[in-house]
Amino acid sequence: MILGIGVDLCQVSRIERSLQRFERRFIKRCFCDDEARLCLSRPNPAQAFAMRFAAKEAFSKAAGLGMRGLAWREIEVVHDWRGKPSLVLHGRAEAWAERNKMKSGHVSLSDDGDYAIAMVVLEK
Repeated sequence: MILGIGVDLCQVSRIERSLQRFERRFIKRCFCDDEARLCLSRPNPAQAFAMRFAAKEAFSKAAGLGMRGLAWREIEVVHDWRGKPSLVLHGRAEAWAERNKMKSGHVSLSDDGDYAIAMVVLEK
């Protein structure tokens, strides 16, 4: 049974500006260490960060929470050995998933030019 669906579109240039202006502070506030390492190793880090930022927003929408009561780092985007993305939840996001009997979450990420998009489907 579907628990929630969320989608978010993120402008890569907005993330690029945040990286230029706040750099480490922005990364530390919004991304887990493994996410940061992976994004910074990519040819265009801002695109990689934008896709993950969109996924975090999409999760919060699917959960019906917005970002109220959650921290960005409590929603982590990981990839399996084939590159398929998924979410690892921590702290309050993980507690919400347990309370709401979330069984699984599905993530799709894409980017094109100056936009990154993520869709999240949560199952009960």
